[in-house]
Amino acid sequence: MKISIPAHWRVSIDIERASACITWMFVSGSALYFLYHQYSFMHWRTLSAIAIFCMLAVTFVIVSRHDHSMPSLRLPTLWAMFLLAVLCQFLLPYAYLAIFIVIWSAILPYYVNWKTCVVLSIPLALPTILIQGWVWQEQQAVLTGALFWTFNLFAMIMSNTAIKESKAREEADALNRQLLSTQQLMKQALTQDERLRIARNIHDVLGHHLTALTINLQVASRKADLLESTESQAIKQHVEQSHSIAKLLLSDVREAISDIRENAAIDFSLAVNALIKDLPRPMVNLHIDDDLMLTNVRIADCLLRSMQEALTNVIRHTQAHYFSLSLTQHNGAYNLLMHDSMVPHAADETLSGEQPSSIPLFDKAPCSYSEDAYSEGAYSEGVRKEAGPRESDTSSLVVAGNGLKGMQERVHELNGTISWQQIEQGFRIAIHIPEGE
Repeated sequence: MKISIPAHWRVSIDIERASACITWMFVSGSALYFLYHQYSFMHWRTLSAIAIFCMLAVTFVIVSRHDHSMPSLRLPTLWAMFLLAVLCQFLLPYAYLAIFIVIWSAILPYYVNWKTCVVLSIPLALPTILIQGWVWQEQQAVLTGALFWTFNLFAMIMSNTAIKESKAREEADALNRQLLSTQQLMKQALTQDERLRIARNIHDVLGHHLTALTINLQVASRKADLLESTESQAIKQHVEQSHSIAKLLLSDVREAISDIRENAAIDFSLAVNALIKDLPRPMVNLHIDDDLMLTNVRIADCLLRSMQEALTNVIRHTQAHYFSLSLTQHNGAYNLLMHDSMVPHAADETLSGEQPSSIPLFDKAPCSYSEDAYSEGAYSEGVRKEAGPRESDTSSLVVAGNGLKGMQERVHELNGTISWQQIEQGFRIAIHIPEGE
């Protein structure tokens, strides 16, 4: 049977590990106490029990780690822990040592799906029945095995419930942040539309009338030149003064319209801050140019959706503790760089001083990336390496799954370009969108 490790393969609540450690201490301590009085401290059973209990503790610590360290050892270590739990029952005449299998059963749902857990729950109880019945001649071996089977199943159910609640909570939090950021962007867009409408009305009505008034006053001044009287010169002086005032007023109107249009730019940082506010993980380092002018709602929506997708992928599929977002405006284009990392400042150092043009564009290159592989591990573990353009030996080509494809489609609709790379420090995405779109 092939068992794959899903994304939620870690024990997510510290109290679960603490309770398991306390259980291990009481079970192993009591067993050693009975062995010491029944045999001796230097008896081979006692020494073997000490070694097995220590190895059980080590394997438990490895399989219940919160991070993605030692990914290739996790599943073998999980089954090694099960064999150690069976071995201690075989060497020691205490039926309650099956509690170690109960602890193991509580970890299993983090590695396999629920149906597999149910199927495995029955054969997992057989070693207890066989050992207690054949090795230790326990008359109630079947009843003991059945009782511990119920304990195993209960542990699996509780862990599966905790996993579902954790997923639901993460999805609800993500949706709430996305909703708040989208609402903020819509509010900015509505404010922008209202400002532009006012600016257009001022330009179309007041601006045109002032232009007509200026022209008429200029004509009146020319006609006053044709009159040869002292009174006509006084009239011309008043007309020229009115013409100057009208020109000044027209200039003020144009300046006010320009100011309204400039202030109509979207304050993109408000939407982004709503997206990353109260985010438990990762720690986000946000950089947006102070002089960034973003007036196109479609571009703003594309950039925000791309940030949402990248951040969601980091939360769901990696254990990265740091995530950097950098949005700049340079040479008539918007440049968005995103990078996750397990190491502080590694993402920032990767993004600093780097333009999207220096990153090879991989979004049109053929490779063997699949959404299933992406969803079952971190960026660094869910991709398969391919030959092709690379930035370094640790880089890898990937083809987009549903998330990256959606990001790619939005960018291409705006005549932009997108690239992504798997590198040693994490996963990096670069987006380049022209302003004129």
